[in-house]
Amino acid sequence: MELQRFFLFANPNKPESFPLVKRFAALCTSWGCEVFSDTWLQEYLQTGTVMPTAAIDDSIDIIVSFGGDGTLLRVVPNAAAHQIPILGVNMGHTGFLLEIDPEGLEEALDKLLSGDFRQYERTLLQCDINGGNSNLALNEIALTRGQNPSSLVVDVWYQDELVYTIHGDGVLVSTTTGTTGYSLSAGGPIIYPEIPCTAVVPICSHIMHQRAVILPLDGVIRLNVRKNRGMMHQISMDGQVVFDMTSTSEVVVRKAPQKVRFIHFAPQQFLTRLREKQAEWSNFVYGGEL
Repeated sequence: MELQRFFLFANPNKPESFPLVKRFAALCTSWGCEVFSDTWLQEYLQTGTVMPTAAIDDSIDIIVSFGGDGTLLRVVPNAAAHQIPILGVNMGHTGFLLEIDPEGLEEALDKLLSGDFRQYERTLLQCDINGGNSNLALNEIALTRGQNPSSLVVDVWYQDELVYTIHGDGVLVSTTTGTTGYSLSAGGPIIYPEIPCTAVVPICSHIMHQRAVILPLDGVIRLNVRKNRGMMHQISMDGQVVFDMTSTSEVVVRKAPQKVRFIHFAPQQFLTRLREKQAEWSNFVYGGEL
């Protein structure tokens, strides 16, 4: 795969990443590659061509995301729609989805241009709300009480079977990728990414025996907010697309037809990466700067 057309993506609210993006853009152009970015970023870079994120198409060879996992998650639906691989540059603290640190930029570009890399696919979930508002999620779909001070009552169905009725703060439907994120914080299990399943995780359920349930990936999960017990609630995809609901909802979750691809420069060792990241998380929370 020949990579020549790079779309550069960053969080406009994190200016600390801008100089690094500019350095990478200069490297790309000096090595004969084309650079594309959103209008605001192109104005800062003063190089390349303007292309809004929503206009990303099959002409782009690779998306390079500068930031944390949250920044990368914003561009996943655009990448998945056109099967464009993503390279994540870690400018944050957790960075479980990110491949390289800032000091590895030049080496990474050299490997990209010489074809010395691998691509790994990750499953996405498709979420349909009340028969419409279809969105994709790489990590999880979260149905929560949001700003509502009252708890929710949510019926969780898999195919035609009632899994349980949750009375509490809500419920997550997580991919295996997402089990190292929000799902983990909510008490869910960590699942090896290549296992084809989803995790349904209650959030602060008042029913103490309710625990996460692992379900087959090829099936339909329905979340029904009971009438008069959840008039205000929130539905979010990866924390990036958020809907504030004021009436009862039905959320239908299934495996998306699209997948997202990530660039890696070494064979993936999930358990090693997990152990290292957990150590980093502990150091950041207990000994690092907040």
